[in-house]
Amino acid sequence: MRALRARMLLGVSLATIATTACTSTQAGTPGPPSDTTTTTQTEDHGAPRVTTPLDGTPFVTRPCTVITPTQLQTLNLPTGEPDTDSAVARAGSPACDWINSDTREGVGVGFLVGNKNGLSDIYRGRDRFKGYFEPTQVDGYPAVFSDSGDYRSQGTCGIAVGISDTMTIRVSEQGRLGVKSCDRAKQVASMVIQTIKAGG
Repeated sequence: MRALRARMLLGVSLATIATTACTSTQAGTPGPPSDTTTTTQTEDHGAPRVTTPLDGTPFVTRPCTVITPTQLQTLNLPTGEPDTDSAVARAGSPACDWINSDTREGVGVGFLVGNKNGLSDIYRGRDRFKGYFEPTQVDGYPAVFSDSGDYRSQGTCGIAVGISDTMTIRVSEQGRLGVKSCDRAKQVASMVIQTIKAGG
């Protein structure tokens, strides 16, 4: 299922691109203090803050452990295939794919460590997600369904979840579930959160 990796990487690249915008400094006359709330909202680009952050860094070098053997049984998925050495992984998105060749069901989970501002970097690049951009939550953590094209009716769905204000995970689902692929992507994201909370 090469398409799963392609969709996974596309979501990653679109998210990472969002971090490359330039900043500029202008000289001028000092004015009154700015509204901190307004400034924060601008910096977050509308992304919700993470109130109970999780530390996903222990899983970055071993992304396939973010779904436990018991969870894999529930999902009917085999052992995962890690990607920690490719150009994309080294650029900021180590990931793992789990593909059931019998059911033609596949799941990918990536850690968007190249996005230093977490989910706000996804929001900053939201115009690049032409297919859909739909905010949601996973176990109380801010998330957004997003993709460059809308392939949900074909069984492909992507979701990004902010587990802290500096780290986002992205889950991609591809299979035969049609529009229910987003339910499965959200289920997997919930399992990932559970695993991270438990510390692996």
